[in-house]
Amino acid sequence: MSGVAAHYGRVRGVLDQITAALESMGLDPATGVDPAVLAPADEFHLGGHEATMALTASLGIDTDSSVLDVGCGVGGPAREMARTYGCHVTGIDLAREFVYAAEGLSLMTGLESLTTFEVGDVTVLDRGDRAFDAATMLHVGMNVPDKPLLFEAVAAALRPGGRFGVYDIMRTGDGELGYPQPFAADESDSHLAAPDDYVSALESAGMEIIHIIDRSELVGRVVKRAAEGPATPLNLGLVMGREFPTMFANLRTALQGGVVGPIEIVAEKR
Repeated sequence: MSGVAAHYGRVRGVLDQITAALESMGLDPATGVDPAVLAPADEFHLGGHEATMALTASLGIDTDSSVLDVGCGVGGPAREMARTYGCHVTGIDLAREFVYAAEGLSLMTGLESLTTFEVGDVTVLDRGDRAFDAATMLHVGMNVPDKPLLFEAVAAALRPGGRFGVYDIMRTGDGELGYPQPFAADESDSHLAAPDDYVSALESAGMEIIHIIDRSELVGRVVKRAAEGPATPLNLGLVMGREFPTMFANLRTALQGGVVGPIEIVAEKR
């Protein structure tokens, strides 16, 4: 997955850039920052914070839960789960730059005791020493060619009855994608699959499907609200670089053409 790591790790100094943006807003990171303020930059998936809350609402998370966040990015969803539910979240990501930023942002928001971040490959999770109560994966599967292997690894990390919330951009129609996309610079690291393929891989890993939801309406609402709201120095360009406007424009074209869609799947380990 060297191409994937390069795609997400090409922006250097992510934590420094977010810190500078906060300071330009009149905030002092040294004295603490409300996690909600970071959402425009650290909730790196369609629908942002609202999509995170929609996904996690069905996972049965509470203060006693231990949660695994697969492909955690800079830790936005992990911190939001920790803040909302009081649970402990372990995030794993391939990009060292993202993990470093995730640790710094958790310190900045006072959530370092409830979040742990590790550099690692999601397809070779080594969590045999304990079982997680729930797991999440937000906009990660598009970069993983072997989804059965990935879901087997997540299932092995879950306790029986533990739920796995997947929220990915999935193939929903025919047509070509324009590149770059937020999740891939070109076709070589793009591994889109249809919802049925996800279901098959999840079931083969010993999971039972609880629900499948197309989140297009939620995403449309959030994108419209963001477009109509005031501009903020905190944005995904800090994480993804100068090409992000082009990436998002290409993704929006694919969404509007029905080629891809934001799909949520919740499954439970048998």
